[in-house]
Amino acid sequence: LEDRRCHGVTMKARVAFILLGALPALHAIVEKSTGFDFPKASPKLGKLRSLGVRKKGPIKVYAVGMYEDLFKAKGFMLQMAMGVGAQKMTNALADAVKPRLKSDQGSLDKFSDLMLRGLPNGCSRSMCLLFGTGGGKLSLVVDGKEIGSGSSKPLAE
Repeated sequence: LEDRRCHGVTMKARVAFILLGALPALHAIVEKSTGFDFPKASPKLGKLRSLGVRKKGPIKVYAVGMYEDLFKAKGFMLQMAMGVGAQKMTNALADAVKPRLKSDQGSLDKFSDLMLRGLPNGCSRSMCLLFGTGGGKLSLVVDGKEIGSGSSKPLAE
């Protein structure tokens, strides 16, 4: 590249700026309605397979990415679009997994305890929750901190 200047910026600098600006697109996909970046691959969850948004009426609560690892275990990344109390978030997610558990109240209680332990101050905007389902257990990571896991095949499905 010739080192010509355009508005005081060299051609090399402009090319470098364009390439650096494209780097996030190589490694992440933006969920359009919330603007959150989701990595195309996660060491804990696998490859990104789909994106969605949980809405309560017109309000966006969180964006979610579904991931799949080499063993076809699914994982989920939730990025909060608004603040939600710990009990409210726990109840909402427990209601979502309850049909899979049929009468396994013990697993549902473990899940709720795990959520409440991981969210002592509730979910703040931009908080990231990772749910892994490998090895017949459900694991939870909140903002990069491993909270724990609960063994339950139905819960991990």
